Amino acid sequence: MTITVNPVNFNISKDLITRVESIFENVDKYNDQLVGLDIYLKSLSETDSGEKMVEVKIFLPGKNLFVAEKADDFISAAQEAVEVVKRVVRKEKEKVKDRHQPRPDKV
Repeated sequence: MTITVNPVNFNISKDLITRVESIFENVDKYNDQLVGLDIYLKSLSETDSGEKMVEVKIFLPGKNLFVAEKADDFISAAQEAVEVVKRVVRKEKEKVKDRHQPRPDKV
């Protein structure tokens, strides 16, 4: 699984990039088909203390999903987003699993 962190219209430190990557690194254990994540960090205000947004594009075979979360800082937004990503990825795995189950009337 590849994880790409992209700041939008500002520069971020390597420390913040590694912290955000470490938050998302264990997501692939919820769905082994996960190809990658693109993480976009956005500041919603011009000041440093404004609201922050983390947007995540989830790449699965044949399907791309999107999650966005807001918080007061990037780490909090990333932690909220990773919980939603885990839930969405797990749900997609269950959908695929259910499609491959034999029908009850055929058993």
